[in-house]
Amino acid sequence: MYRSCWSDFLVAYFWVLLDVLLNRSQTRLHLIFVIPTLVVTFGCIFYYWLESSQANRWVGGGSRAGLLCGIAAGSIIVFEMLLWPRKALRRLRLIPAKYWMAAHLWFGLASLPLAIVHCGFHLGGWLPATFMVLFVLCILSGIYGLAVQNILPRWMLRNLPGETIYNQIDYVSQQTVEDARRLLLSACGRRVGGVEDAEEEREFEAVKAGAIVVGAVRQSGKTRGRVLETRQFSSTNTDGPALWNALDEIQPFLLHGHQAKTPVNDRQRASVWFDRLRSACGEESKSIVNIFESFCDQRRQFDTQSTVHRWLHAWIPIHIGLSVAVTVLLAAHVWTALKYW
Repeated sequence: MYRSCWSDFLVAYFWVLLDVLLNRSQTRLHLIFVIPTLVVTFGCIFYYWLESSQANRWVGGGSRAGLLCGIAAGSIIVFEMLLWPRKALRRLRLIPAKYWMAAHLWFGLASLPLAIVHCGFHLGGWLPATFMVLFVLCILSGIYGLAVQNILPRWMLRNLPGETIYNQIDYVSQQTVEDARRLLLSACGRRVGGVEDAEEEREFEAVKAGAIVVGAVRQSGKTRGRVLETRQFSSTNTDGPALWNALDEIQPFLLHGHQAKTPVNDRQRASVWFDRLRSACGEESKSIVNIFESFCDQRRQFDTQSTVHRWLHAWIPIHIGLSVAVTVLLAAHVWTALKYW
């Protein structure tokens, strides 16, 4: 039963290689490494199977076939760690990054079945057992990183048309608040009873003509995205107090997202809140309310983008830590094997 589980794992593993991880848009690039990797891996495993058949048992890592698989797996691990100095020397442009990453992917995936065969389908003492457990976790973390980096960016492209550069989210959010303020200064004038300052006076003079640039998420058929357009709004002085109060309500959300407690955090609650605001305002103010709602929708997308960004990058320190641990244990394993061989 124990050996059957390992065999089933190896079969499923190779199906993953051939059916899931091969990116069809880069088939030619991957085939450069897939074909030789599969040939060498299956060749080593077949040689191990022949020697085990002659011995009528699964031979261990000290056999010729087991030693060959172990050397191949260890060499791959050393090669995988060369990604660090490659990044340090990337200015030399010795090997294009896409080729290096394809080799890193396929060689790393091939090292796991070679290591399993090398250990003779059993974990052995505490050192090889610890090494194998951490090695499997390292491979799984790499597969997770490969999956999220191929799936989530495409999902964001389809579902987050208002996304921006991650490091610029706070800046864009601040600019959105400034756009909303200039919009109200153009359409409603200065806030009644508000504190006047030199900056607000300059903004009011700048937008007095009524034509301002508004950026918000728009949809045309199946195409969605953030666009900039120059518009001129009619005077809505009667709705000015309500619109300025609405901006006070949504401004914390525009600046800080879901961390702020506002009535527009949740999409459904926000829809009801804006519908109520539209019904309380005149016809000429509804376009402004629509823009405010679009600003909130964009901020909601920024929050989702931040969450996805963490998913995209949280695995990297885990993968690096496991890689370092595996390399250290590999050196200890080689030293003990040579000492007691």
